[in-house]
Amino acid sequence: MVKFKVFFRTIALITVMLFSIFIWYGYTLDSKQRVEAAVPSLPDFEHESNQMFLDHVKQCVEYIHFYNEIPKVNLELLLAQAALESGWGTSRFAREGKNLFGIRTYDLREPHMLPSNNPKKWGVKVFQHECDSVSYYIETLNNHHAYEAYRVMRDEGIDNPFILVETLEAYASDKNYFEKIKRLLTIIKGDYK
Repeated sequence: MVKFKVFFRTIALITVMLFSIFIWYGYTLDSKQRVEAAVPSLPDFEHESNQMFLDHVKQCVEYIHFYNEIPKVNLELLLAQAALESGWGTSRFAREGKNLFGIRTYDLREPHMLPSNNPKKWGVKVFQHECDSVSYYIETLNNHHAYEAYRVMRDEGIDNPFILVETLEAYASDKNYFEKIKRLLTIIKGDYK
């Protein structure tokens, strides 16, 4: 009888231990999956709609800010510029050069593409991933001397993209650039989430 009680106690102890191990394993696996789900990943930029394009650009921004402590730029303005400069991700520079902002380079030794008018004085930068061009854009607005007025307004709490766009006169040579961006801002605010 004593051996029988010891046997059942041993079985009960092993059962409790196994149950505890399974619970602990399930908890750690669930925790790991939740952490991995919270970490932003790079989008693939295969998109079938303008909404998907904007979602991928937003995902880039989240990825960049997750891994870098840098001042944020106005997301709506960034989205409007990416949509305009890349034709919603369909331009040759966006598809082949992964350049969503028409970012130029005057150092023709670095990877670049020549525009169709072939100026031979500058090219459009080629990036490894579209998010690299988003990162470059953010870095430019945060550091280049031409965008000091943008940073001052942002740091003063002005976050209206219709106002901030007026500080980007160095960004494009098109005299209608601000109006095009404002039209896109209106479309993005109205039609996209």
